[in-house]
Amino acid sequence: MGSNPTPSAGRKLGLLDALPAFAVGALRCEADLVWLAYLDESGNTGHRLDDPDQPIHYLVAVLVPEEHVLSLASDLQAIAARTCPGNPTAELHGAQLFGGDGDWRGIPVTNRVQAYKEALALIGRYGCVVAHSSIDKRRLWSDSTVATTPHLLALQFLVERLDVFLVSQSDSSAQRALLVADETNEHEAYAINLVADLQSGGVGVVDGRRVERIVDTVHFVRSRDNRGVQLADLVAYALNRVRRKTREAKARQVTLSRGDQALDQMLSVHVNPHIGTYRDTWPRASG
Repeated sequence: MGSNPTPSAGRKLGLLDALPAFAVGALRCEADLVWLAYLDESGNTGHRLDDPDQPIHYLVAVLVPEEHVLSLASDLQAIAARTCPGNPTAELHGAQLFGGDGDWRGIPVTNRVQAYKEALALIGRYGCVVAHSSIDKRRLWSDSTVATTPHLLALQFLVERLDVFLVSQSDSSAQRALLVADETNEHEAYAINLVADLQSGGVGVVDGRRVERIVDTVHFVRSRDNRGVQLADLVAYALNRVRRKTREAKARQVTLSRGDQALDQMLSVHVNPHIGTYRDTWPRASG
């Protein structure tokens, strides 16, 4: 796959940026296609399934109505430029924005929290839908291979849930979506084959359902070049961190830190009301 050009310092990043030309063409020619589903993950530790700091692998999709794609991109760009004026194309990366690392080093915490909140608020403003799946890595079989990694299991479950959601829409024009995901050299070929297998027969990493409402395949882009994928990353990081920190706080009988309380509040107000579908964490605890 060819590399994408790096945007110039003053160039705005759109939600369609870095998509292959044929994918953009499919989007514009598909009369029934109204959703762009932007995917990103949190908690990916590769083949290490016993990382105590990242026990859960989350995969999130933010479905954006096609008619709001450009406006959403513009607003996300404005948030980044306003919060980080010295680097207007700064990536809205959950861990870095929350922790003050990377592009966000040196930006005051109050500014970063406000930027995070403003970005998540756009989900409701533009009628977006959130979907997610998650994998408890500690419960996976010990001889896991690349074909059964948490990422691919989460992708199968998420795509299946998206398909169910799309089929359930009463408006027939709202029953198709194009998948756009953060590039991952380790899993791209496997992910493309997985979606194709689900589309043709419903057989993925594990037995599943046939997927009929996902257009074409998974299109991979650099997260730095695509604001939609960045929004999905913000959601994935918040969901994963708040879940992990809440469990840790309960186990230690302490309260969440102020930062985590703020993140939890953002989820309650700006994300949870817009979750359209999800898959319970898998595998479930026995008994």
